[in-house]
Amino acid sequence: MKSLLPAILAAASLSAAAAESPGDFAFAVPIEGLGGDALHRVAIPQAVYEMAAFPDLRDLRVFNGAGEVVPHAFRPRATVETQKRKPVTLPVFPLYGEDEKQLNGLSLRVERTASGTIVQLDERSRAPASKKLLAYLVDATALKDAVRAIELDVKSKSAYAAKVDVEASDDLSSWRTVAAGAPLLSLQHAGANLEQRRIEFAPRKPKYLRITWSGMPQGAVLGALLAEPGDARVDASRQWETLPGSPVANKPGDYVFDSQGVFPADRVRFDLPEANTLAQVQLSSRARADAPWRPVTRGIAYRLRRDGTEVSSPELVVRESADRYWLLSVDQRGGGLGAGEPKLLLGWIPNDIVWVARGNPPFTLAYGSRDAKPSAYAIESLVPGYRRDADLDAKVASTEAVSVKAAEADAPSVLGGQKALEERIDVKRWTLWASLIAGVAFLGWMAWRLLKQMGGPAKPGPPGP
Repeated sequence: MKSLLPAILAAASLSAAAAESPGDFAFAVPIEGLGGDALHRVAIPQAVYEMAAFPDLRDLRVFNGAGEVVPHAFRPRATVETQKRKPVTLPVFPLYGEDEKQLNGLSLRVERTASGTIVQLDERSRAPASKKLLAYLVDATALKDAVRAIELDVKSKSAYAAKVDVEASDDLSSWRTVAAGAPLLSLQHAGANLEQRRIEFAPRKPKYLRITWSGMPQGAVLGALLAEPGDARVDASRQWETLPGSPVANKPGDYVFDSQGVFPADRVRFDLPEANTLAQVQLSSRARADAPWRPVTRGIAYRLRRDGTEVSSPELVVRESADRYWLLSVDQRGGGLGAGEPKLLLGWIPNDIVWVARGNPPFTLAYGSRDAKPSAYAIESLVPGYRRDADLDAKVASTEAVSVKAAEADAPSVLGGQKALEERIDVKRWTLWASLIAGVAFLGWMAWRLLKQMGGPAKPGPPGP
C-alpha cells in the first residue's frame, strides 16, 4: 500500500494547473496609453465578446511584457448615467415695507400669464423712501425640474456675514420654509477671500420662492439668482449589434438569430421588413444550439407610417443575457410580418476591466480558451476603497493614494487561434481520476483478500487414536 501512495501523489501533481501563457489563448488585444500608475482600466472591445469562449468572460487574462498573468477584476457596468443640468436664472422682484412683521400682509398686485409666470408685480401703495427692503419674490414657474439649490449674486460694497431664509409657495398665499438661517458670506482678510453664496435644500419644484436675509450691510441688493436643478438620471449609451433573421423551416412566423458572440444584451429592438406592420411577438434565447429555448420577453412590434413619418416600436428592456441564439415567434393573425425577414438589434454595455500593472509593458488582453477557469478578483479586493458610485479616474481613499488610469485597446492579433477554442480532453484530470480509481480498486482487492483469509472455515485436525 505504501508503494501506491507515491503514484497517487504523482498523478495529483499532474492535475495542478500549470502557469498560463499567452499561447493558451486564441487572440490578444494590445493595450496602449499606459502610465506609471499601479491600476489601469480599459473598456473591453467588441472583438472579445465576439470570440470569448464563456459568457462570463472567465477566459480573459491580462499579460505583462514577460508573459506573466497579472491580477484583474471586472468593474460593474453602469446602466444609468448621471447628467448635470445647467443652472437657470430666475426673475426676482424686491418687496419693500416698514417692518419685517408686515411681510405676509403686504398688499400686492400680481399679473401672471396662463402658466403662472409673473409679468408685473406692483405694491398697491408705492413705497416711500423710508420703507426698507424686506424680501425678494422669485418667479420659478419656468422651471421644468425640481430645484436642489440656489445661488445668490449679491451686490454689496462691504463685506458681509448674513443669514438667509428661503420659503416656497404655489399660490403666493401660503408659504413653507425650505431653508432657515443658511449662511451667506463674502469676507476678505489678509488678501484671502471667503465666499458662500450657494444654499442647498431638499429637492422640490415650487412655483415661487421668497428670499429674506438678516445681517446684510446697508445698500446690499440681490443682483441675480440662479436655480440649480437636480441631476438627471438617463440610460447609459449602448452599443448595438444587428442580427439578420432566418425563417425556421415548417414553423411559419418563427425566425432564428445567431449573434456569434456573448454580448451582454439588456435591450432589444426589432427592425421589421415592411412598413405598416403590427404584430404580437415573443422573444426567446438559448446559449447553445442544442439547449431548450427560454422565454425573454413578449410585446407588440410595429412599423407604421403616418403623415409621411415612420414610427417604430421602442426598445424593450430585458434581463441581461449573453446567449448566442435568439428566436422571434410572430403571431400570424393579420398576416404576420409580411414579406421579408426581420432583424433583431441587441443593445449592450461593455465591461471595464481593471488590472494591476505589475511588471514591464507591453500589456496585452488575451481571450478565447476552453480550458480557462475563473480568475477575476472582486473589484472591492483589487481597488482599495472602491465604491460603485465613485469615478475610477479619481483617487480612491485608502492607506495610500490609489488612482485608476484609462487605457486603450488596439486591434486583435492571433495567438493560439481556433485551436485554443476547441474543447479538448483533459488528459491530466482523467489521468488523476484513473489513478484514484485504480488505487481504490487495489485497496478493495486487498481488503477482500484479507477478509477471505480471516473468515474462511478452519481446517480439520488429524483423527484421534
